[in-house]
Amino acid sequence: MRRKALFYALLGVATFGLSEFLGAWRAWRAAPTPGGAGTVALLGLAVLGAMLALGFILYEVDRAAGRVRHRIWLYERVLAWRGEARHPDLVWPRPPAAEPGNRGR
Repeated sequence: MRRKALFYALLGVATFGLSEFLGAWRAWRAAPTPGGAGTVALLGLAVLGAMLALGFILYEVDRAAGRVRHRIWLYERVLAWRGEARHPDLVWPRPPAAEPGNRGR
């Protein structure tokens, strides 16, 4: 339930943020100022962060359900960083350890 609320909050931030970003972009293009450039950059980073977080949530849920066909390196690294103890099924499977007489064949 908490993940669902977070998803909708991030969706709202991304939607509202994109609208504000585009308005700030148009205003900055009409009259370029350093303050306008800073606003555009901050809003752009906020929208990018919200979209990456939305993608991560969707990826994590789909991967836990076994619906991911192609793994995305960035999201896999974040899942691994979060720890295998909390999400043992959400990280890359480890290859079997090499035995002394086996050269990886």
